[in-house]
Amino acid sequence: MATKVNYDDNLFYLHTVIKTLRGGLQLELDADYFRDKVLEDIFFIDRTLQQIYEALRTNTYLINRRDHLRELMRVKRSFADLLGGLLDGELSWAEHLGSYTTTLTESREQHVREITDIQSLMEGGIPVDEPQDIVSQDEYRFLFQSGDDGEEE
Repeated sequence: MATKVNYDDNLFYLHTVIKTLRGGLQLELDADYFRDKVLEDIFFIDRTLQQIYEALRTNTYLINRRDHLRELMRVKRSFADLLGGLLDGELSWAEHLGSYTTTLTESREQHVREITDIQSLMEGGIPVDEPQDIVSQDEYRFLFQSGDDGEEE
């Protein structure tokens, strides 16, 4: 049974979580209480954005796909900015996540790459990692041959 995915609501919720997390990370929270929750939220957002991106990237016939891609790009940009704030030390909470710097850096880089891919998708291009179907001249000749096993009339 096919299920309906509410991309608008899902992306709205993720964007709200990102804004709330950013606001929380500007506070002087006790890392002993909140480190695990902050990391859980970051990894949840990361994983969910990846899943939504993959679903939208592969579902080319989705109604309102372009609008969903635009919103996904906006949410990914917000998340990449949050990760950048943590990595650059803009948010004071960065000191509590030092052992996760490599993971956060890789995640941010991946989201930035995917933002570029989304822009390409919206312009009608093919993402960098997407294989292109190429039909050779021989394949065209074979496909357009008459039904006489290639004999010319």
